[in-house]
Amino acid sequence: MADLQQYAGVLAHHANRIALIRERYEEWNTPPYWSPPSGAVEPGETPSAGARRELQEESGLCASQLDLAWTTSVEVDGILTYRAWNYVTEVDDPTFAINDPDNSVLEARWFTYAEAIEVLKDMPYPPIAVPVIHYLTHGTVVSWQFTQTDNTWTFTAPERVDASGGPAG
Repeated sequence: MADLQQYAGVLAHHANRIALIRERYEEWNTPPYWSPPSGAVEPGETPSAGARRELQEESGLCASQLDLAWTTSVEVDGILTYRAWNYVTEVDDPTFAINDPDNSVLEARWFTYAEAIEVLKDMPYPPIAVPVIHYLTHGTVVSWQFTQTDNTWTFTAPERVDASGGPAG
């Protein structure tokens, strides 16, 4: 059995806007898409340290404080394949400076919540897109469970938990 993959991501806020990156994954065979900065947690790294590193590499933004917003678990054909921790932060300096060692990030940009929701609808990977759209629409949730069987995605939608200070209205 393969090791459980671990990922971390960050929704960075500034002046009521969300930072998203446009990236490409050639192995997905899809056009570039917008998503929050995220990536693999490296060996010996905590999820929050991985989230800070990914935010800095993929956007140049710095997070002084991270708040855990939700977690995601993914099963493929009955096997738990990965777990992700997703954080939110408010950044002081909105200046982008991409330094992506994977060279998959094409650009970074600030979006209103409504704009972000629209571009995230085109994201080809539900375990990333669905929780982010939910957060931007309703607030923080505790945990998501996604299952892929025969190339079909299903997921459990958790009970709504309002985020104090989050975008839920």
